[in-house]
Amino acid sequence: MSLKKLFFLSTVIFLIGQMDLFAQSEKVSLSGTIQDAKSGETLPFVVVNIKDLNLWTTSDINGKFSFKNVKKGEYTLTASCLGYKDYEMKINLSKNIEKYILKLEEQTLALKEVTVTATSGNKLNSSSSIKKAALEHVQASSIVDVMQLLPGSLTVNPNLNDISKLTIRDVTGKDATNAFGTAVIVDGARMSNDANMQMTSTALSNQGISTSAGTGIDARQIAVDNIESIEVIRGIASAEYGDLNSGAVIVKTKAGKSPLEVRFKTDPKIKQVYAGKGFALGENKGFLNIDADYVQSQNDIRTPAKSYNRLTAQIGYSNVFNPQGRAFSLNAKLKGLTTLDKQKSDPDKQSEEKTKVENQEISLNIYGNWMINKAWLTSLKYTVAGSLGKQYNWDHEQHTTVGAATTNSMESGEHVAGFLPYEYYSDLKIEGKPVYAQAKLTANISGKYGIFYNNFMLGGEWSTKGNEGKGKSFDPNNPPTQNIRPRSFKDIPYINEYSGFIEDKIKIEIGKRSIELSAGSRFTKIDTKGADFDVIVDPRFNARVTLLENRWNKKGWESLSIRVGWGIQHKMPTLAYLYPDPAYIDKASFSFKDDANDHKLAVITTNVFETDNDHLKIPKSNNFEIGVDFKVLNINASLAYFKEKLTHGYNQAGYAVPYQYREYNYSSSLTNPEYVNGEVVENGTSVGYRTLKTFGVFQRPDNGIKTDKWGIEYSFDFGKIDVIKTSILVDGAFFHTKTFDNSLKMIHESRYINNEPYPYVGLYVGGTNVGNGNLYQRLNTNLRLVTHIPQLRLVFTLGAQCVWMDKSKALSKYQGQCLAYMKDDDGNIIEGNVEKDKTYNKYINPVAYMDQDGTIHPFTETEANDPVFQHMIKSGKSTYFVEDSLDPYFMLNLRMTKEIGKFASLSFYANNFTNAKPWRYYQSSGSDFRVNSDISFGAEISLKF
Repeated sequence: MSLKKLFFLSTVIFLIGQMDLFAQSEKVSLSGTIQDAKSGETLPFVVVNIKDLNLWTTSDINGKFSFKNVKKGEYTLTASCLGYKDYEMKINLSKNIEKYILKLEEQTLALKEVTVTATSGNKLNSSSSIKKAALEHVQASSIVDVMQLLPGSLTVNPNLNDISKLTIRDVTGKDATNAFGTAVIVDGARMSNDANMQMTSTALSNQGISTSAGTGIDARQIAVDNIESIEVIRGIASAEYGDLNSGAVIVKTKAGKSPLEVRFKTDPKIKQVYAGKGFALGENKGFLNIDADYVQSQNDIRTPAKSYNRLTAQIGYSNVFNPQGRAFSLNAKLKGLTTLDKQKSDPDKQSEEKTKVENQEISLNIYGNWMINKAWLTSLKYTVAGSLGKQYNWDHEQHTTVGAATTNSMESGEHVAGFLPYEYYSDLKIEGKPVYAQAKLTANISGKYGIFYNNFMLGGEWSTKGNEGKGKSFDPNNPPTQNIRPRSFKDIPYINEYSGFIEDKIKIEIGKRSIELSAGSRFTKIDTKGADFDVIVDPRFNARVTLLENRWNKKGWESLSIRVGWGIQHKMPTLAYLYPDPAYIDKASFSFKDDANDHKLAVITTNVFETDNDHLKIPKSNNFEIGVDFKVLNINASLAYFKEKLTHGYNQAGYAVPYQYREYNYSSSLTNPEYVNGEVVENGTSVGYRTLKTFGVFQRPDNGIKTDKWGIEYSFDFGKIDVIKTSILVDGAFFHTKTFDNSLKMIHESRYINNEPYPYVGLYVGGTNVGNGNLYQRLNTNLRLVTHIPQLRLVFTLGAQCVWMDKSKALSKYQGQCLAYMKDDDGNIIEGNVEKDKTYNKYINPVAYMDQDGTIHPFTETEANDPVFQHMIKSGKSTYFVEDSLDPYFMLNLRMTKEIGKFASLSFYANNFTNAKPWRYYQSSGSDFRVNSDISFGAEISLKF
């Protein structure tokens, strides 16, 4: 879509959004009192909202609230208060209403209806809402545990010892590209991992340390116990949200008065304690919320060498000023996080190798809403947030060498080098201080014009990210590996992003039918040194047609709606992708050691290559979905078909540059070689040398990942069977995901030809595997029987996880063609379907090769028949492309929550409590593996004072 068309679209959206300015209609008022449904006591400081108009207010100290100058019409009235069930009710404002009584029910298991699962449907896009009761019932140790409630997700046991990533609509649950594109927004502020540089070197293929740099956030950083609600947007997000490809996880933490609550959790790996309380500071003085939690996790209590410890604390202040006028809400939340220790040292081993990872972060988030309530401006939402982290990696590693030469030169050329000890320990330290700040202002203009309800949004956002850390350091005489150098992160430029967004939502009601349209666009400009990107445009569109709305028809169709959405979403780059480490290629030119006479000389040729990619693009996803939501015979159902196409996904690709170096002649007759005037001499005479040509190979950022994904998600709520007090819920999904790595990766053979380095570099699609892609398919169903007995304050969930289809296979495809081929034992090429055959070994040629002058040539049949070039042909086993299709497998999960009066509750979970771990055979590898999660138990006790 051209910028000219997008400008026209934005202008149309803006003009539609202003139509309320010209509307003239009679105004009415609404006032009333908010009460506790059970005790009748008035409730102060409750947020009341007329949802359709974006109008809000709060109740005063006496529980009274009021709205003035509201246009006549039918609206949805909502109310929320910490510790109470959310209130939602249709209200017809055809005249002034006074003394409206709004009753809130305290959120306990004594309520007639309690929701302990994710809810979806009745929105413009595919999204799931997870409330506090569901979070407590899941007994999540991290936010990743909550994702099992989404359609298509599988239950995974809690694990805090390894880096956790949030993914959406992901078959494997480990897709780094998916995790990178998942936005996490806490109290209106985006969490960012984009300034994380904790890597040994971006130029190396093997980092050797545990890191989340260059990917999504480590979800272990988010404490769960102080979360009030979570919304997971799986479909097309509003234009308000940017910097994402996969979807968004929106978290809202506690704010308001609450009793002192203490929680204790335990399972075989994790021990956790939490305490929090919300203080009312007095009339018109607001609330103060204080929360803290501590977690200790070990993979195996018998081997406490590997552990993870986390301490988080949050102080929040919230208040509403001038609630009966132009209300202004202020929320300020200060959060601290520290991972106290994560280290590995096995006392059963003689080696003293250890690794240690520490992470501290402090963040401040100030956000709120100013209710203007004018025809030209309804409200202003604002967010100002920032975080400062301190990241520390320490790797204490043992090395056994043959006294190899080493250098710490930062410049290209020949250098006199030192020698490594025959055995030593290296200490690599990586110290980062990621900085992230953002500011966001959103204007809303909402109103009613005849049968039209309109909500126009216009906003701007700024963010910056950088790193003030010392960077990488180590003893140059005892390096952790060759080919790396120290680097200060302070020298890396900041990345600034400037975004504007515009969106209009229109709802048209015609009797029991309605049409909702949302159209908008987001514009982003990246400003940073050394990189120039065009303005990034993300158009978004969602629509929903309600064909039937008759909530009182319990014996037939109550509601029926169809929704459709389309949008483009971009994920912005990180520091690691825009400013990668230089590559240092060290090559030994001469080495002489005479230990008896204590005379040594080593010469190393160092070549320094910049690894940044001037052609790096921004990952782009093109998303479409269509869904239907209905309720019939008291059965709630939601179905959605989606299709997502991701292009230019980030990855690292091998890159090669030719260079030459001198290899000096070595002779056993040498007794006192020296490096003089740029060459090795013996008694003033050059020892002689030969010049060799070779290649420096390193990793650099690329855009090789392409993903094509489609699927169907479904959820059915069959309602409660009153006789047994049990609700039946069924959800699941079919996912079909194709992922390709289309990077041209340069690989240099380590062999020598005629005593010289191999003279060519192969360019392989996706690497040296015979396949460059994978296909994953899975169909699963989760059946949940939720038994809720209000009289006993008990809720009990029995879940059956059914995986009906689980298929995976390797793929080979580039520019529409399969690159792999087959040969028999005699070397004859066999025609046939490569991806279905399982008789003949598979082979792949490079698509091109580079010579020693840096010229790239196509790899043709001539090269394939040349013995020198045949070293570049890679092979795979005969079953490499065979599809692994597993028989169905099942497991049972159990969750129970019991309230003991008003002041205590006990929860228990058991995953795969029958220990169903069947073997499944994978034809592609010829191996058997067990499926399903291991059996796992856990318990939690909560006390309120």
